[in-house]
Amino acid sequence: CQNGAMNWELEPLLRSQQAGELLAAALASSGLDLQDWALERVYSRPGEHGTAEVSARFRVRTQGAEVTLIASTRELSDDQRDALGAVRCESPTGTLHVWAHPVDPELPGLAVAEDPSALAQRLGPLLGVEVEVAAVQMLVLRPLRRAVYRVRVISALGERTVYLKVVRPRRAGELLARHQACRLAPRAADAGDGVVVIEQAAGRSVTDLLHRPTSPAPGVRIAPEAVLTALESLAPSSLQFRPRPAPAVRHRSFAPALSAMGADPARLARLSDRIDAALDPDPSSEVPTHGVFHPGNLFLTEDGTRPAALIDADTIGPGNRADDLAIFFAHLPALPSFDASGYQDVPVLAAELWEAAGAEAADLPGRIAAG
Repeated sequence: CQNGAMNWELEPLLRSQQAGELLAAALASSGLDLQDWALERVYSRPGEHGTAEVSARFRVRTQGAEVTLIASTRELSDDQRDALGAVRCESPTGTLHVWAHPVDPELPGLAVAEDPSALAQRLGPLLGVEVEVAAVQMLVLRPLRRAVYRVRVISALGERTVYLKVVRPRRAGELLARHQACRLAPRAADAGDGVVVIEQAAGRSVTDLLHRPTSPAPGVRIAPEAVLTALESLAPSSLQFRPRPAPAVRHRSFAPALSAMGADPARLARLSDRIDAALDPDPSSEVPTHGVFHPGNLFLTEDGTRPAALIDADTIGPGNRADDLAIFFAHLPALPSFDASGYQDVPVLAAELWEAAGAEAADLPGRIAAG
């Protein structure tokens, strides 16, 4: 694949029965026969300038043994292909690479995360108690870049859940520093080999609190001030980090994925033009920002009055405060599309939050549209 558009056209292939032919061809190159296979998960990531990626994880049975294979649109150099032991597969739509997981020369921590015994040995000293790994679930995969896992452990203290962010080892220090720049971020520690262990967040996410059927306080009124004051937990030290480009900067990069899902390219182009015209060409000075400040990343006390935690702190850095608010506003209207009755309180929160923060920036509507 040479561009983001072609990456997204390959995603339906990875989700289809044709993926079996791809896996069979990849195994045949090593003299193996495909006996059975199942798609476990697809990991999609929009991007720009060729950075869009789609990767899929498959559970495969061959020669009586089970293995995990990754098929990805990730472009690989000859050296990277050799290091992964990847097979290059060409199709009329584009190029895919297939290799055995957890092999990844840039992410040695994957092997640790996928080995319950080795992982337990790393977690015990950090958690202060000997643990047994009961379950491991991969949530995110970006080959050669990062992965995220949810891990359930059992100890003499009972069960608990922690999260792993597996990054290139040289990036672990920066990731920890970003967490330390937010007083609401859950505690994080370095387990070695690029594995950063993050404790489960306190409180309940805004999305959980708003969903009446499962909320611990159905119909709770979330105070707008609880949302706004969460951003005050970001320390000035976060201004030293590399910024994460906001949706207002990269909104045009979303077009290939949307087009691949059936959106009209001409309409997308017109919308992008309108967004650009609505943005302030000279935005306010940079302040500490979260980067992905949406309702699933903000945790509040169960009465909805105070912030309890802010997760995904690895995107913290300098930016425009209005972009954080825009991401929050942009995600709220999507919730009722999952369950209109369950999320019936979303319009109330959106209206009250707009009343409290709507004057943050004149171009906030444009930034919301970009998000």
